[in-house]
Amino acid sequence: MSGQERDSVQALFADAGFSSLTNIQRSAVPIILQKHDCLVIAPTGSGKTECAVIPVFHIVGKAKGRGYIRCLYITPLRALNRDVFRRIEQYAKINGLTVQVRHGDTTATMRRRITDAPPDVLISTPETMVSLLSQEKMLKALSNLQWVIIDEVHELLPNERGSQLSITMERLQMNSNYTLTRVGLSATVGNPQMAAKFLVGTKRRCHVRQDRTLRRYDVDIRLERGGISGVVDVIAAYINEHRTGSPTLLFTNTRSEAEMLASMLKGKLPIPVEMHHGSLSKQIREETEHLLQHDQEGLVVCTSSLELGIDVGSVDTVIHYGSPHQVSKLLQRIGRSRHKSNRSARGLVVTSRHDDYVEASAILQRAKRRSIERQHIHEAPLDVLAHHMVGLLYQCGVVSVQDVMLMANAAFPFRLVGMVDIHRILELLEENRVVTFDRDRMTYSAASRTFWYHLENLSTIPDILKFQVFDSVSKKIIGSLDQRFVGDYGEAGNLFVLKGSQWKILVVDEKSFRVSVEPHMRGGTAIPRWEGESIPVERETAQAVGIMRQSDPEYKEDIPYDKTILVESNKQRGTLVLHACFGTKINLTLASILSAILSSVVGGTVQVRSDAYRIMLVSGHHIAEHQVMDILQTEYDILDTVTASVVGKHNINWRIWNTARRFGVIRKGTVYDQRRARYLYKRYRNTPLVTEALRELFHEKYDIQGTKQVMKQIQDGTISLVWVDTEEFTTMAMPILDQASQHYSYAASIDPELLNIVKSRLYKTKHRLVCARCGKWERVMQTSEITIIPSCPHCRGRQITTTFSSDYELVNIISKKYNNKRLTKEEAHKYKRAWKVASLVETFGITAILVMSGYGVGADTGARILRNMVDEEHMFRQIYDAERQYTLTRGFWDQ
Repeated sequence: MSGQERDSVQALFADAGFSSLTNIQRSAVPIILQKHDCLVIAPTGSGKTECAVIPVFHIVGKAKGRGYIRCLYITPLRALNRDVFRRIEQYAKINGLTVQVRHGDTTATMRRRITDAPPDVLISTPETMVSLLSQEKMLKALSNLQWVIIDEVHELLPNERGSQLSITMERLQMNSNYTLTRVGLSATVGNPQMAAKFLVGTKRRCHVRQDRTLRRYDVDIRLERGGISGVVDVIAAYINEHRTGSPTLLFTNTRSEAEMLASMLKGKLPIPVEMHHGSLSKQIREETEHLLQHDQEGLVVCTSSLELGIDVGSVDTVIHYGSPHQVSKLLQRIGRSRHKSNRSARGLVVTSRHDDYVEASAILQRAKRRSIERQHIHEAPLDVLAHHMVGLLYQCGVVSVQDVMLMANAAFPFRLVGMVDIHRILELLEENRVVTFDRDRMTYSAASRTFWYHLENLSTIPDILKFQVFDSVSKKIIGSLDQRFVGDYGEAGNLFVLKGSQWKILVVDEKSFRVSVEPHMRGGTAIPRWEGESIPVERETAQAVGIMRQSDPEYKEDIPYDKTILVESNKQRGTLVLHACFGTKINLTLASILSAILSSVVGGTVQVRSDAYRIMLVSGHHIAEHQVMDILQTEYDILDTVTASVVGKHNINWRIWNTARRFGVIRKGTVYDQRRARYLYKRYRNTPLVTEALRELFHEKYDIQGTKQVMKQIQDGTISLVWVDTEEFTTMAMPILDQASQHYSYAASIDPELLNIVKSRLYKTKHRLVCARCGKWERVMQTSEITIIPSCPHCRGRQITTTFSSDYELVNIISKKYNNKRLTKEEAHKYKRAWKVASLVETFGITAILVMSGYGVGADTGARILRNMVDEEHMFRQIYDAERQYTLTRGFWDQ
């Protein structure tokens, strides 16, 4: 930067009230003033926002004419929209500019005002911009757009919202009379060049300006072996010791952890304890944000909702419960502290889990050398392209297929999309009456369902229906729960925590989507866990943990865990635990391969679970060392193997459902139906619908290329396998074994004498054993009398099912089916259940019959108990818990 440029930049910032420039401002502002595309990467608190808006507003302020939006400021969160408005309004006024916010919460009155009198600067979200591009008046207001500023680029880069935004920018360019200048802002980007291409597309050059100054992170990592109560005591003591009169943030990885800690800390701290997460109402979240912005002393327990650039005032200390799992999460969250004072970030990571303690230490080491996870964009998400193709009908009328391809190829995530892809999308949309495709003229136009399809699919975020939680005492709505949570835990009498307080479910009304509750004042409740909130651990972090384990007394000595798969085999339990430090996605991929192939080899189902450091396999059949080794040393088509393993499973069913909505096959708001999702998979198997659902699943959950690399290293000996037969698993296997029990804490409090009574009753239970294939063989026996599972002497089938001793009907139903006679609907249901039970008996043997002895324990509940079995005592506790739950909810089943 020349002396004249330096003086000019300093004068701009002096006018805005700044006496000096930060490093990133000195580096990036001259580039922006020259109207060059620029990606700005700098730590939290370094003045990135001012780096963009001060020079941009200066240029826009000199432009003649009003009534057009000249600059867009796009953020990933509505809350961030509000915060940005408060921060940049003063800079706009200096340059005589007007600023407004437009997102999903904007009132109808304000929307009309923005449409009728467009501001110079509009702050918005990616989803709202898609909507605005379908409105004639807003297209005119955006026709003289010159600047697009995108905040928190790293938050958009690895998900479909980013891909959606990349095409939105190309459509904005198509609509504008000016060449747009794009500025991206981010604190944590692991692969800047990829982020730059994402920002500007395939036809432009982007300047990357990065502040490589390493901010110091003073982070204390503590392992508290006293369980969650001990963790709460540590947090309370730390807060009391470091009280400065300013707010303190406590981050958790899940909402349930946030609810639990807030509930326990309320009685231990002399300062207010507030909550902030996505399930709380807008009013409650804004009240909490107000506390932070006005520097009021208190503790705010939060999730990722406060992770991004929302102004958190003068927070001095940040606490993190558990490992943040990723370097970027640590930098973002702990970096919230002291960011206004330019001091080192200060924080505490506290956990009761040894895994988290070692992992957090490895992450902190990476953070200190600025080694951040590489983010991967969604490559050619066809459902996103489909929605934009329909949106173009509002922007252009009849649309040329050639124009669509040119637009798509200009956006980096869609650079490889070809004419065949666009044809297949149009055929699917036409089949569902969303468009009319003219194959002769290679154009398409609107159809009967165009409007509702475009309106209902503005967002790429999965359509998860929300149930309002209604306090029957105060007669107020206190928050919301998503449909998956209600499906898992929404039974009358169940307890859960919301907004830091305990609640008892009275009734669930699925028609009005309401859960009626009452306050629960007594303690001792289990804390339900929300699903889908896990943060994947990268292989580099897992490998660092493997290296650290070699000097950790908790683990076996002299084993290079970063280069070794240690297998613990417990034949008595039929369980293997593979210690593999390869990260979340690679381990899940390996687990899927092992489960799929071993199930076919041993002749029975092999259940599987994995985390970033382990893979657990459970089977009623013996799994030998050579069988595992043969699989790991053989070259497979990994993609095909994993695809086969996920068909029909929950993860792919849920994605099929949401992808079907985004292609217009089902309407928004249709309640999720697993059976229909399976039908959709079969019906649309060779269409973009299934292609896209599988692509999303592999992108988010699996690592095909990383797994290929690991298996190659196993095959060439770089990674070795050590097999240990054991009667008792080591402590390092416990985290994955303990996952089986974490949801069922009711049973953990059962009195031992009561448990002995339960055991005695289960062993005395009488069963009617029946051949599920032919129905010709049957026998009534007590559980204690069954020593082996026989084969049928008539058909030699091994599929033996069990039912209650007085059930004389099942034999007739099976015989009827065996003789190819048609079953009634009720008979078909009983026949299907019998085969489910037979499968469990074949896989788990006598143990399955023992589990099925439980009162009200059906095939699905029995399968869950068997899959999650840790040891015999734990199994009996789960049976008792299932019996108890059946007793509480039986009235609903009868209805």
